[in-house]
Formats: sequence, C-alpha cells, structure tokens
Amino acid sequence: MAQQNSKSVSRTSIHGPIAVLVAFVTLGVVYGVWFAYSVFLVALVDDMGWSRSLTAGAISVLSIVHGLSGPMNGRLVERFGTQRVIALGGLIFSIGMLLTSQVQTWWQLYLTFGVVSGIGISQAGWVPFIVTVERWYPTKLGTALGFAMSGIGLGILVGVPAINALIEAYGWRQTFMLIAALGPLWVIPAALFLLKMPEKEAPPLEEASLQSPLEDADSTVPASATTLQPDYHEWVLKTALRSPRFWLAGACFLTGACVAQILLMHQFAFMIDQGIAKTESSFIAGVIGISSIVGQLFWGNLSDRIGRERAYSLAALCNLIAIGALVYLGSMLALWVAIAFAIFVGLGYGANTPIFPATSRDLFTSPFFPSIFGTLAISGSLGAAIGAWLGGWLYDVTGGYSAMLVVSAVLAVVSPLLLWLAAPRLPNPAPHE
Repeated sequence: MAQQNSKSVSRTSIHGPIAVLVAFVTLGVVYGVWFAYSVFLVALVDDMGWSRSLTAGAISVLSIVHGLSGPMNGRLVERFGTQRVIALGGLIFSIGMLLTSQVQTWWQLYLTFGVVSGIGISQAGWVPFIVTVERWYPTKLGTALGFAMSGIGLGILVGVPAINALIEAYGWRQTFMLIAALGPLWVIPAALFLLKMPEKEAPPLEEASLQSPLEDADSTVPASATTLQPDYHEWVLKTALRSPRFWLAGACFLTGACVAQILLMHQFAFMIDQGIAKTESSFIAGVIGISSIVGQLFWGNLSDRIGRERAYSLAALCNLIAIGALVYLGSMLALWVAIAFAIFVGLGYGANTPIFPATSRDLFTSPFFPSIFGTLAISGSLGAAIGAWLGGWLYDVTGGYSAMLVVSAVLAVVSPLLLWLAAPRLPNPAPHE
C-alpha cells in the first residue's frame, strides 16, 4: 500500500473516526478558550480598568490574525501535512497563553492574546482540521464536520464555567497559565501520534473510468477532481478569487460570523448587567455550549440532506428568536428567557461551523482546496473580529444594547440571503485558465 509521509492509511480504517475524535477534542480546547474570553473580558475590565470596547478589541485582533493566517496555513498543510501544522499550533498556543498571563497594558494583551495566541489557534484549529475531515469523508462532509466541529460547543460548555471558576479561585493571570498546559498535554501529542491521513493516490484508470461521483466514498480523490476528462480544469486560488460566488460565500461567512460573535462575546456581560449572577451567567453559557453541539450535529447532517441554503436559513431563524429573547430580557428579568436565548443562539451558531466549510468544498472541490478555503476563511474571521469589537463599541457609544440587537437582527437576515446567491447547490465547474 502506498504511503504519504509514511503515515498514510486506508480510508476504510479506524483512523477516520479517530481523526474526527481528535478534531472534536482539539477544537474544543482551542476555541473553548476563544469563546471563554467573554469571561476574561469581565475580569480584565474589573481588574485593569479598561473600557469594554478596548478590552474586546483583543478578541478582534485574534479574529483578524486567525483569518489572515488561513492562506498560510493552507499552504503549510499542502507542504508539510496537517499533523505537523497542528502540533506547531499547539506549541504557539501555549506560548501565547503564558505571555498573556503577564500583560500589564492593553497593547501587550493585543500582542500576546491577539497575535501570538491567534496564530496558535489558527494552526491548531479551523483550516487543518477541516482539510483532515474533508480528506476522510468527501461525500458526507456536512455530517462529518458536524461531529468534528461540535467539539467547539463542548469547549463552550466546559470552558466557560470552568474558566469562570478558575478565575474566581485563582485570578485571570493564573488561569491563563493553567490553560497553557493544554498544548503539551493534548494538542501536540494528539497531532503527532493519534492523527493520521488517508492515501491521496488516484484509483487506477480502469476503475476510475467506471466510477460515478456517488460511488466516490472510498476513493481518495474526489470524483470532481479527476483529470480523466481532457476538458476538465481544477480550481486553484487564482481562479477562485475571480469567481463571484467566492465573494458571495465570503460575504455570507462574514455576516454570519459577525452576528454570532456579537451575541456570544457580549452575552455574559449582558446577563450580568440585567442582574443575573456570574454563576448563573456561566451556567447559561454552558447551555449555549450544549445547544451548539446539537446544532452542529443537526445542521451538518441536515445540510447534506436538504442543501446548505435551506439548513442555514432555518438556523438564521434561530438567531432571530435568540435576539428576540434578549429584547424581552431587557424589559423583564426572567431566567427561563435567558435559557431560551442560550438554546436558540447555540442552535443558530451551530450551523456556521459545518455549513461554512462544506459550502466552500461544494463550490471549490479541488486538490488545492486547503489554499482556497484558507483564503476564504479570512471572511469568517474578519466577521468575528468586527462582531466582537462592534458589540462593545455600540454599547460604549449608546450606553445600552438596543443598537447591538438591531444590527444583529439585520445581519441574521442578510447572511442566508447571501448564501442563496452563492448557490452551493448548483454546479460550479472551474473555468479554463
């Protein structure tokens, strides 16, 4: 059997489910810290005396760095493989956490948490693991990504209340130091010793010529990527950038990530401002984690069945219901309304992680998908950066949450409309060079 870096294995082996499991846990670790910044934000504002918008700016820097690292990570994956890239990310992630524990000024926070940790999270997160899952499950990508990406929901479920408890017990500086241990304890060894990749060799000519796209589950090159047809052309980054559907998909990812970050990053402070105790607020964040796990599993599978556009539109409706719950909560304090918000915002956010990469793969199936998706992922990270900062800025300017909720509602409507225009349901052959 042919080998890739002496570690390639058959796609029918146990290593496919193991790869999904490694993705599930690792994504929960690194992105759990990302979303737990909502807890760090409150602690930093109280301890350092910074404004909310200034403190939230660190997560915006992280989001931008995370996104801009995508093209580089795609190229690194193509050249060195996902295992090495993820292990390096685990190392940089730990260094970033340790440095963040020592910050004294806001610009140091931006540099250590935003830049260093952002690079680490990007290399141990989104792009490498999506490429890994895409290689193992090319024909059921939405479902497989739903399982893998639901680890992010677990990270929210466990990370937010756990980090809140650690901050209450030891302070935010010591908590960052404890989080740094996750790199050498899990991320690095899991990437190097547990994660495997399938073979990439194409099937023999005789076998491939008889194989239809629907019979492609056990091949290692997508049916749409075969070069048997003389008129077939592959998508490359240059041609993808010239496609209007690339930019429409990117605009969808940007607006969808923006509304998610506005709601997720500022919900903890919102709950506290409404009179809900920190312990109950962290419990509500845990409910978001549970519902986002359900959402990622549900929307990923549903999008494989009814299409990305329909599934994402239903998820957008959940976001609108969540926004409505916050409006009601602003006028009448009720714990059940806060829990309803947590359920629906988790369900709404849960669609982003499987549907965004699955849409990218639908539109730009190619051996050069890592580079294409790494570039397209910039839009999602840019949207997350805008959302995290915008929510804090709107609060600082208006002194309340009304403007933030109106903007969130508009974005929740616009994002699925953009996905319908990008039309991943329709064929998207690569143009001739």
